[in-house]
Amino acid sequence: MRIPLALLATLAVLAPSPSSSAETLHVDPERGRDRGDGSSRRPLRTIAAAVARLPDPLADAWTIALAAGTYGSTGGEGMPDATLVLMRRMLPGATVTLRGPSPDARAVLAWEGERRLVHATEGRWHLANLQVGTFSTAQRRGVEVEGTAEVVLEDVRFRIRSLSGEGIFATRGGRATLRGAIELNEHLHDDAADETFCGILATDHGVVAFDRRDGATLDVGNGQLSCRYYGQIRLGCASARITSWTTGNNLAVNSSGRIDLLGTETTLVAKDPRNTPIGLEHDGHVLAEDAVIHVRGENHSAIALQKASTFTCNDVDLDGTFRHALWASSGSMFVGRFLGDVTRLEASTGARILVEAVGGEVKGPVEARGGGVVSLPDRVVRGE
Repeated sequence: MRIPLALLATLAVLAPSPSSSAETLHVDPERGRDRGDGSSRRPLRTIAAAVARLPDPLADAWTIALAAGTYGSTGGEGMPDATLVLMRRMLPGATVTLRGPSPDARAVLAWEGERRLVHATEGRWHLANLQVGTFSTAQRRGVEVEGTAEVVLEDVRFRIRSLSGEGIFATRGGRATLRGAIELNEHLHDDAADETFCGILATDHGVVAFDRRDGATLDVGNGQLSCRYYGQIRLGCASARITSWTTGNNLAVNSSGRIDLLGTETTLVAKDPRNTPIGLEHDGHVLAEDAVIHVRGENHSAIALQKASTFTCNDVDLDGTFRHALWASSGSMFVGRFLGDVTRLEASTGARILVEAVGGEVKGPVEARGGGVVSLPDRVVRGE
């Protein structure tokens, strides 16, 4: 069937086209229209409409400039209304940046009802000056990265509510790269209701890592850093503050997961007495080279190592009441220094505790059994 030329001309006028600048698309939820061309004068209304206009594959860097405001839906073009799907084939060097105006004028991703707000599966994406979530109980997970995708998060705030969910989740080889101020429910350090948890999880070879130190901070008001199944979290930012109002460890590492603090001054606050702020098991690893770790709380134990786990650090500052400063079992190992007083130390079933220095006093009992060893600056206690 031959289409009349007049109809073809009409369709060409109505069809959306990329911005004349070719590398920048503008989105404004208030004054935009998805039939616009994506220019600053004729912005698109939804993020999905902008993503749909990206070439596939991408060979260059593109920017989707987001106006400040609330985005109640992705727009649903080529993706669900309530999940921003980031998936594009990209040549080396290509990237897509979704950027709000500034950290003081953010674009707010506010859609609700799906498992996650953002899901990246292919390509390299850069999210900057955004707020992910609006603290609704219909927003359980923030940004999920998997497969070959990398998402760079720069000056991003998360407002996610769950019982044990994540603001940032890297899985199956996906990578989340962090820059600037990363905030996860950071307003909850002094008070938090139930169902306000928002953590970071790396699993199945997923990686979450800062790539710059200057001006970079991590602030978690009710959550944890968790790794398992060869997932990795690497800080290396100027400072990190992680408060947990649940029984979950502030640093939870198991099943061959790993956390590197990389010189970050890290403050862990455990509000629930049943919480162990640093908890490792099943070949979990924490390396805190050149880092100072402040552990605050009123807890049974400050540090617990189980089943061939290792914790290697420089300085640990225990500020609170802990029945056990540290206990280790099943071939686990600790090497590090304590800045102040130390309560009970216990090693069992082949575990090794090597305390290189104690800035205060060893006040609690020191126990070793089942082949465990506790080495202090002035003595060694061995278990039969």
